[in-house]
Amino acid sequence: MTRRRLLRVIVPLLAALVLTLAVAKATAKPPASRVPLLVAATAVPAGSVLSASDLKLQQVSPSAILPGSLTTIGAAQGLVTKVALSRGSPVLADEVEPEAAAGLAYQIPPGNRALTLAVNGVSGVAGNLAPGSHVDVLLTVSQQAAQAGQSAVPAESTVIVPDVAVLSTGLAGTSGPSAGYSLVTLSVTPKQAATIALGQQQGSILLLLRPPGDTTKPTVQIHVGGIVP
Repeated sequence: MTRRRLLRVIVPLLAALVLTLAVAKATAKPPASRVPLLVAATAVPAGSVLSASDLKLQQVSPSAILPGSLTTIGAAQGLVTKVALSRGSPVLADEVEPEAAAGLAYQIPPGNRALTLAVNGVSGVAGNLAPGSHVDVLLTVSQQAAQAGQSAVPAESTVIVPDVAVLSTGLAGTSGPSAGYSLVTLSVTPKQAATIALGQQQGSILLLLRPPGDTTKPTVQIHVGGIVP
C-alpha cells in the first residue's frame, strides 16, 4: 500500500474517532454532585452530650438530605441528644438541644452535685440571687442562755462553705427561675453538701452574695466574746 493510499485510509478513521469522542463528551451526563451529611459515628444513647468522636461527615447525594439535617460537626458538638442515635443515622436539628435546655443535670460540673436550700427574704439575699451568682454559706449556731427565761444568744457564726455557684432559683412547688424565689439550688461537692446539711440541723443558714471575680476564701469564725481566726 502506497503512502498516499495509507493516508487516505487513516485520516478519515482519525477524523471519525475524534468526532465520536467529541459527541460522547458532549452527551455524557455530568457526575452527580455530593454534599456533606452529619451522621452518628457510633451508637449514642439519648441524653448524651455529643463529642467530636461521636460524629462524622459522609458525602451523599443531595436527595439523601432530610429536612433539618446538620452538615458540620461543629453544629452538633456539645449538644445533648433528645433521642438515641444509631450508628450511621443522620443527626437532625430537632433531635439535639443545648445543655441548658436539656435540664439542670447538664449544668453541674463533673464531681459536683445540685443541692437545694429553702430561703426567705433574708437568707436568700432579698431576691438578688440568679443562676451564675456565687455565694458563701454562713452558719450561725445558737445556744440557750445559762439562766432560765433568757432568750437564745448566738454562740458561733462561720462560713462553712465558701464560693459556690447558684444553679437556679425558684418557688416551692414550681420549676424554672423566679425573681421571688423561695428555693436556691447550689452546685457543691458531696462533702460541701454534707457540711451544709449538717449545718442546717445545728443552726440557721444564710447565703452571702459574692462580688464578681472575688476568689477569696473567708475562714473567720465569730464566737460570743471574740473573733477566732
